[in-house]
Amino acid sequence: MENVLKNLLLAYLLIPSTAFSQYQDISKRIDSLFQVISKYKLLNGATQIMINGHTIYKSSSGYSDFAGGRSNTEMTNFALGSVSKIFTSTAILQLRDKGKLKLDDYFIKYFPEFPYSNITIRQLLSHTSGLPDYGIFESAVAKHPEKVFNNADIIRLLRSLNQPLIFNPGEKWQYSNLNFCLLALLVEKISGVYFKVYVREKIFKPAGMSDTYFYTGKENKPINQAINHDYPLFINTKPIDADSIKKTRWRTYNLNGLLGQGNIYSTIADMIRFDQALYGTKLLKLESIKEAFTVTQLNKGIPNSTESAVGTAGYGLGWYVLRDTTFGKVVFHTGGVPGAKCMFVRNVTRKQSFILFDNAFSPNVFDIGKNILRILNTQPAEILRKTLTRDYVIALTEQGVDAAFIKLYTLKSDSLHYSLSEDEMNELGLQLLYAGKTSSHIPDALEILKLNVLLFPQSFNTYDSYGEALAFAGKKQEAIEMYRKSLELNHQNKGGQAALEQLLK
Repeated sequence: MENVLKNLLLAYLLIPSTAFSQYQDISKRIDSLFQVISKYKLLNGATQIMINGHTIYKSSSGYSDFAGGRSNTEMTNFALGSVSKIFTSTAILQLRDKGKLKLDDYFIKYFPEFPYSNITIRQLLSHTSGLPDYGIFESAVAKHPEKVFNNADIIRLLRSLNQPLIFNPGEKWQYSNLNFCLLALLVEKISGVYFKVYVREKIFKPAGMSDTYFYTGKENKPINQAINHDYPLFINTKPIDADSIKKTRWRTYNLNGLLGQGNIYSTIADMIRFDQALYGTKLLKLESIKEAFTVTQLNKGIPNSTESAVGTAGYGLGWYVLRDTTFGKVVFHTGGVPGAKCMFVRNVTRKQSFILFDNAFSPNVFDIGKNILRILNTQPAEILRKTLTRDYVIALTEQGVDAAFIKLYTLKSDSLHYSLSEDEMNELGLQLLYAGKTSSHIPDALEILKLNVLLFPQSFNTYDSYGEALAFAGKKQEAIEMYRKSLELNHQNKGGQAALEQLLK
């Protein structure tokens, strides 16, 4: 609580006296929100909130390194995840503004070996290309578990798989990280320099982002870089580094050489500098910025649409665009990697913006962001509730099955302050199964996943995960029954079908 009040006081000191009274009520309401966040420990990271170029709130909380006891600060570098895509989009639009390319050029024009002749640059930028996602690396990682893949591997993999597109380009919208990896290759091809170099020189430097960098795991981890902690598995009450979890190694190691889609670290201050640079022509022409913030039309002339962390949104050129314009034009991007979440939101109509970082994969991050947006626009905040999943897991690992069960059902009845997340129970159970260090980690994991089945009996995924754990524990027949139930609820569960077939062999 003391830190929250200090952060509020700091924000007041940063606001000029003429603007103080105008933003005072909003700052107080945001402070009240963060008091709840602090009380329930819903965020482990940092945030900065701006209106008309003035910082009205700035804070940091939790640890960048739990084991080392190092705290997050405003200078901590956090993983941007997919928020990195806005820089790739900026790079492509810069090259277009210089006449180096056209957005409706076919990608094959620049890469003749690319196996799909009818995908345009615009379709890559807007996720309407029909390309698959990271799944193309599954068999390659299995064959080469020590290989770190890079962008140059993508076209070779696509050619070797020789598969049709998921849909005809421009026909639908479907998110694919490969789109932006290919765009990074295009930046290199046209500019003649490495993608990292181009972005540093043409985007980071002009925007004044001196503390933002690419990190692909080959360099020594900088001292200010936050360690990404996957869903905290409370063994001795401390989360574990996502890099040490076998289940996520393909993301944190094998795909850590990819660029364009992610692998950038930044600070709250640097992201705000980028935000301010987008209000002028320092980085892009105003027409190009407007185009990036315009929802792309599908082939039938219908704007693309998807459900996002903020609400129903369309996708422009590297940016989500909120469909609800009650607050004005709101553009944003979210990011997530094993152990970290990020959210960057800009209301370009009212010149509001905020960056929200979390390096413990806290489940409430995007709900916090939605509440910040509501408060900035004089709407009541929604109730934030603490997930009881982690309290349950702590009790399970420290006090045993019975004590944990009692705690779960005691807190579950307090729906005003606590919520229960199926996904988090699922992830914590699997994480305990694969990464637990205690002698009871396997039976504890089975207990969590069995309870999740009982709590969410209509979810195919709870049966799938419990089946996975039972198979891991050598309980073959029980695992078969769980996979059969999962497939009964969802016939399209291909992973469950493959696992069942393997067990039946």
